[in-house]
Amino acid sequence: MARGFEVIGLIITALLFPIAGCIAGRRPLPECFLFGVGIVGAAMFVLGLFHVPFVFTIVLVVVAGLLGFLVSRPPSSPATQQPSNFAKIAMIVPLALLAIPTAIVPLKDFDGRVFWLLKAKALANERAIDGPFFHNQVVDSPRNHYPLLIPLDAAAIMIATGDTDDHQVRWLYLFTFAALVFLVSRKAHPWCGAILAWTPQFATNGDGGALSAYSDIAFAAFLAAAFFELIDARSPVRFGMWLSFLALAKSEGLPIDIVLISVAIGVYRTRIIRAQAPPVIATAALIFWRSRVPMTDEENFLAELPTLPARLHRLVPAIFESAKHFFFLSSWGLLWIAALIAIVVLARRKEWLAPATVVGVFAVYIAAYMVTVWPVSDLVNASVDRLLMHMIGPALFAIAHVTDASAQNRYSPPEYSQQPA
Repeated sequence: MARGFEVIGLIITALLFPIAGCIAGRRPLPECFLFGVGIVGAAMFVLGLFHVPFVFTIVLVVVAGLLGFLVSRPPSSPATQQPSNFAKIAMIVPLALLAIPTAIVPLKDFDGRVFWLLKAKALANERAIDGPFFHNQVVDSPRNHYPLLIPLDAAAIMIATGDTDDHQVRWLYLFTFAALVFLVSRKAHPWCGAILAWTPQFATNGDGGALSAYSDIAFAAFLAAAFFELIDARSPVRFGMWLSFLALAKSEGLPIDIVLISVAIGVYRTRIIRAQAPPVIATAALIFWRSRVPMTDEENFLAELPTLPARLHRLVPAIFESAKHFFFLSSWGLLWIAALIAIVVLARRKEWLAPATVVGVFAVYIAAYMVTVWPVSDLVNASVDRLLMHMIGPALFAIAHVTDASAQNRYSPPEYSQQPA
């Protein structure tokens, strides 16, 4: 019977999120899946503040997604290079290999089980984002202020299957990675998607990889989708939706939203106003929720930010220790070496979107390393490879834009878009 439920979990994951992702209209399947992952978790969180039942919210989003699919047409988009058969095989083979342990091996990563999945199970059991679990009445909830978007997605699968076993949600993480691979393939270059599919840091069961229950791949996917939306420069509102998902997925989403909005001003100009509502609503909801549940063992980086001037002596060690990981071949191969070269080339051409995004996001993490009380080297070694994952979309776009003439022709420098203000 358990195996039957696990198949149900696979089917629900494969259907729920793409359908929900059509709520804003039809898009290619990878974008629909990722948008569905964002909108399901975000809707459950925001409506959960008003104690709207989770089941009602899930049904509401699915119905809205079906209506969006029926009444909309696939949008026109810039020409994209179709992957060759070799590129398709290079993307599909590692994903197929990852499907085998996904189907049969229980989750074993520490953070995924102790932090993220523990919250998902509590959400599925209590059907509330501020229930007894989040008030330490069940256990001492670790990292109690962590944003809940991905745990809510996992809880939605558990509720739909009627089972909180971790086998039910394993496909969520693998499919999210697959969606990111094909998003990069379509928006950057097919071979960049293949490179991503084979990158060891992503295709592992620890430190945030596709076989773990971390939120880092989803966060990387939302950031990549926001960046590519910025490259297309068509919909400020949709760009703002991706920002709202970032804010509700991980704590670093809020400062990274500020970075992306700052970069986006040069593209959208006065239209940037239209992008503000979704992240503002998400941020307000997150702040309100945090005010209602106690903080436990997470660091309050915002409260420590005023100490930054007194900790400038940590700047060089933080940069140096972090920069070393760009050259860790066992985790990244030559990917970040190529990305750094491409970013420098784009900066010299005064094509700023990818360089400004990567540098801005990297600066957020350097600031966090400076204000924390942890030894710099210990904290960097424990986290920076997962943080580098977050910037993979802009990094791979930079590689494609520098090395492939067709990618250069699809986007016009320096802003890659000539949309009117």
